Amino acid sequence: MKIRREFKIGFFAVIVILVSWWGIKWLGGQNLLLTSNTYYAYYEDVSGLMVSSRVKLRGVEVGNVQDIELLGDKVRIEMLIESDYAEMIPANSVAELGSAGLMGGTEVNIIQGDASVCAEPDAVLQGAVKPDLIGSMADKAGELIDGLNTTVSTLNGLLGENTESITELIQNLESMSASVNSIVSSAEGSINGTLSNLRTFTSSLANNTSRIENMISNLDTFSEDLAEAQFVEELSKTLDELNDIVKTINEGDGTAGMLINDKALYDSLNEAGSNLASLLEDLKANPMRYVHFSLFGASEEKIAERAAKKAAREQRRAAKSAANEE
Repeated sequence: MKIRREFKIGFFAVIVILVSWWGIKWLGGQNLLLTSNTYYAYYEDVSGLMVSSRVKLRGVEVGNVQDIELLGDKVRIEMLIESDYAEMIPANSVAELGSAGLMGGTEVNIIQGDASVCAEPDAVLQGAVKPDLIGSMADKAGELIDGLNTTVSTLNGLLGENTESITELIQNLESMSASVNSIVSSAEGSINGTLSNLRTFTSSLANNTSRIENMISNLDTFSEDLAEAQFVEELSKTLDELNDIVKTINEGDGTAGMLINDKALYDSLNEAGSNLASLLEDLKANPMRYVHFSLFGASEEKIAERAAKKAAREQRRAAKSAANEE
C-alpha cells in the first residue's frame, strides 16, 4: 500500500517539531536524554540569576535553573539536577547564590551539609547569598577612599593652623643655608689648602712606602730580639724582688724597716729637727751669744751673764719639751 504524500509531510513535521523542542531544551540547559531531580530554594533577591543559569556542586556543573517565580516577599527558584548526583546532596545542604565570574552573572553553588540522609526530589534547600567579590572590593575601596579623605582633611587642617610656623621654619632654613654657603665660601681657601696638604702627605707616604716597610720590619726584628732575650721574664723577676724588698720594709726587718716602722725613733728625729731649727733661728738672730771675739779676753761679768742666759735657755727648752710630750 502506498503511503500518501500528506502522511509523509505530517510525519516529517512531527519529527522537526520534536527535534526543535529537544534543541530548545538542550539550549536551555536541560538534557532530555538524562534523568534529573527537581529542588527548590527561596531568596529575598536573586539579582543577576536567570533561567538556565548553572547549578554547581564542588565546582562541577550538575544542573541548571529551570524557573524563577516571585511568591509574595520571597523569590522561589526551581533547580533541575542530574539524578546521578542526588546521593551527594544531604538534606541540610545550602543553595548559595554567587558570582559566576568577573564577567558578571549569577550561579547557584550547592554547599553540602553533614546530614546522614539525602535530600528527596522536590525538597526545599536552604537559600543563601554569597557576598559579591567585586562588590566587596568596591566597598573596601570606598572605605579606603573615605579614610584617605579624612587623612587629607586632617593634614589640610594642620597645615592651615601651622602656616606661620612652617613659613618661619622655611625662612630659618634659607638663612641657615645662606650662612653655611657664606662659611664655606670664606673657608674655601683653607679647605683647599688642607686638601692640598693632605694630597702632599699621601704623596709623601706613597713615595716613602719602602722606608715605612723597613721601619716595620725593624720593629718586628726588635720585638723578636726582646722575646729571644727573655726581657719580659727578667722584668718579672725584678718586680718580684722589688715586692720582696717592700714586704721586708713593711714587716720592720733591716735598717730601713726599723727607720720606717720605729715611732719612737721618728719622734726623736722630729724633736731633734725642731731643736736644730730653733737653734739656727736663735743663732741667726743673736750671733754674738755663740761667737765671742775679744782682743783682751772675756770679763767675769760677761761670763756670769752668759751662764745665766744659758740656764734660762735650758729651762725654756725643758718647758717646751714637756709641753710637746703632753
